[in-house]
Amino acid sequence: MTQQNSIGKLFDKVASRYDFLNHFLSLGIDVLWRKRLARKVADLKPSSLLDLATGSGDLLLAILKNSPTILRYYGVDISQEMIALAKEKGLDNLLIADASSLPFVESSFDVVTVAFGLRNFQDRMLALREILRVLRPGGTLYVLEFSMPKTILRPFYLFYLQKLMPLLASFVGAPKDAYIYLAQSILDFPQPKELVGLFQNAGFDCCGFVPMTFGIVTIHWGKKPETALNKSALKT
Repeated sequence: MTQQNSIGKLFDKVASRYDFLNHFLSLGIDVLWRKRLARKVADLKPSSLLDLATGSGDLLLAILKNSPTILRYYGVDISQEMIALAKEKGLDNLLIADASSLPFVESSFDVVTVAFGLRNFQDRMLALREILRVLRPGGTLYVLEFSMPKTILRPFYLFYLQKLMPLLASFVGAPKDAYIYLAQSILDFPQPKELVGLFQNAGFDCCGFVPMTFGIVTIHWGKKPETALNKSALKT
């Protein structure tokens, strides 16, 4: 089993508790993080959107609620159980696929979003180049991810991540090992300036980031250069 397949199986295991734990472990602030990203997407007035690592669909739902200009969208995830949860919320156009090999031709989307998923991609650079490929020229990638605060909050956040969060998750019936993995994936993930550097190395320009909630999460972005050719369609 590949690392990516094992991550998919891990998320299959936590799917039944996923939404509850997202809200519980973040004290409900995760809803506000997604709303802020949804507003940034809405400002671009896109007509097409791809949401990668779509999970149970909460970000995709927030974006669609805020962006009446979207005429075509897809949600992609590697977890079958997560896709099933998103379908239960009324979402369509959901696909099981790997972010490093997307079933779309070049220049298919105005915006690509990834919320709390990029750190789980086995080959981030390959996935970023694949995202660049499916974006139209001038299109935007937004990545919402956990980051490490640099303030006095840092030691308390580390204790929460490594000790308290897995324990709380186990109390409500979620696999403790899944949340130990989650904590480690956050600790191992590139910090915002480094991640923006990865965006640039992959071919994005106009890159930047904005931290939220004392730096616990960060919205990152990059644009596909306008010089690329524009060919928009879904592979058949």
